[in-house]
Amino acid sequence: MLVAMMSSRLGRLIPRGLFLLAYFLSMVLGLVLSRFDRGVAVVWFAGAVLFVQFVLSPRRRWLGLILGAVPCGALAIACFGLGAAVALPLAVIGVIEAWGAAFVVKRVYPRFGRLQSIDEVVRFLGVAGLLLPAASGVPAAWFVHFATGLPYDQAWRDWFAAHALGFIAFSPPLLLARQGEAIKWMRSASPDQKREAAILLGIVALVTTITFGQKVFPLVLLPVIAMVAATLRLGRFGAMASVMILIAIGLVGTSAGYGPTTFVHVGTWLRFEVLQGYFASVVVLLLPLSAELAARRRLLERVQAAEALHRLIIERSSDVIMRVKVDGKVIFASPSVARLWGYLPEDVVGRSVFEIIHPRDAPRVRASRHAVMESKDAVAVIEYRTLCRDGRELWVEGSTRAVLDHLGRVSGTLTIIRDISERHAMVDTLARQAMTDPLTGLANRRAFDQDLARGLATGQSGCLALFDLDHFKRINDLYGHTTGDRVIQVFAEVLRQSVRGGDNAVRLGGEEFAVLLFGARIADARQICERILQRFAARENHPSVDTVLRATVSAGLAPFEPGTSPEAVMTAADTALYHAKNSGRNRLAVAA
Repeated sequence: MLVAMMSSRLGRLIPRGLFLLAYFLSMVLGLVLSRFDRGVAVVWFAGAVLFVQFVLSPRRRWLGLILGAVPCGALAIACFGLGAAVALPLAVIGVIEAWGAAFVVKRVYPRFGRLQSIDEVVRFLGVAGLLLPAASGVPAAWFVHFATGLPYDQAWRDWFAAHALGFIAFSPPLLLARQGEAIKWMRSASPDQKREAAILLGIVALVTTITFGQKVFPLVLLPVIAMVAATLRLGRFGAMASVMILIAIGLVGTSAGYGPTTFVHVGTWLRFEVLQGYFASVVVLLLPLSAELAARRRLLERVQAAEALHRLIIERSSDVIMRVKVDGKVIFASPSVARLWGYLPEDVVGRSVFEIIHPRDAPRVRASRHAVMESKDAVAVIEYRTLCRDGRELWVEGSTRAVLDHLGRVSGTLTIIRDISERHAMVDTLARQAMTDPLTGLANRRAFDQDLARGLATGQSGCLALFDLDHFKRINDLYGHTTGDRVIQVFAEVLRQSVRGGDNAVRLGGEEFAVLLFGARIADARQICERILQRFAARENHPSVDTVLRATVSAGLAPFEPGTSPEAVMTAADTALYHAKNSGRNRLAVAA
């Protein structure tokens, strides 16, 4: 167990030790190779190395990084830089600068690290390329001034330029390389993509070598063109690889006295500062470009996935999905039109949607569609009839909303159409049941009240006949309710057979019935009522094998004119009915 603990501890210490060694060597490299005129190092790798390590490490390890990096930095500055007198404060400032850049970038962009969006790149450039180098240069310039005698403002400018350009030029490729961007790309790329990458990056290396391997022509744009092409084709991997090729060849060529900086007739320090500015400009150009390309690829993938999902939903959905232009022409119809109406999608596309809508319902659909296109954000749900290919009428429910173009203008509507014929049939059945007497199949009291009120409200005249079975309670008592129900059914049959085609025969309840005779004169109504009484009296009922039952009915008849209230009509007919009952039953009485 002790061996395992020591192995685990050693496994954590070795990577830390290797990083601190890399940090120390990056400082030494910058101080030895680019500290001209005994001033600030112009090519500063170390800040980017430490910044990337902070970004990739969890915050609980930041303190350990700081405590390890400070002595490494102090040792490098003391041995290869400005001397022991300023080594510790400059090392502390450099470490705090890298830590502060990582801390602030993580605060303003918590998911920083992939450089996949322009927003992420801009925040990195603002924090690591401007804010932190400018802030750290304020105290650092004092120590540089103390150690070298440079004027404070020049020391600040040198520090800011070296550190800002170092962060911008070296951090992005180092960050992506540390995250295995190249390895991931190589694993996911096809053989054709790898061949294309080799050709493009070979061209980048070739033109960069030509640019920095001679001092006859200032070909500064030539590598940029090749790197942009590599970025467009290869994405972030192409941008990262191109920048690393540029930095490696550019530093070697410039150190050897070649390249575009030879056309700048200034000192060596300023030539390397110009070179770093060139590197940083390329990074600032390629990073947003690669980020935008990555964002567009992700967007395209999401659009393609959404399109595939929508296509699957449309093909599997039993509802019809229909796109219609402003003028009513169908531009898309899902395959469900075949199941719903018997048409193929191509039969519907190009036709007016109103050709398959019932003419009586078309005005309502037009008004609903117009309202949706006016409000833009509203959704209209409406039920209407449609015409099938075989001539059938089909009830549907359409949910419609407006479709907007890229300028926000209404370009048409999108409608989801659902078959509600079964539901509509069920509603009709329930409505009929609600208006029908279950024992006789005649209309019930609710239907009677509605018909009478509607007829009087529309100015119709006619007669109302009320019927009441004579001695019905005695029939139930002597022969049972089954026989009583049969007597009621027989009378209902007599009513159906005796009234005119447009008359409304109704069971009001119990043994009471009514007939609404719209448009009938009193003489015609009397004749109908007499016929009903005679036919019912002649009908025989057989409660048992050896028993014959004959029942009778009394009737009251009352005429009505337009403007009469339903209550008045009912009262008049009811009074006449009671008069018939009191006069001996099995007779008709007419209201006075």
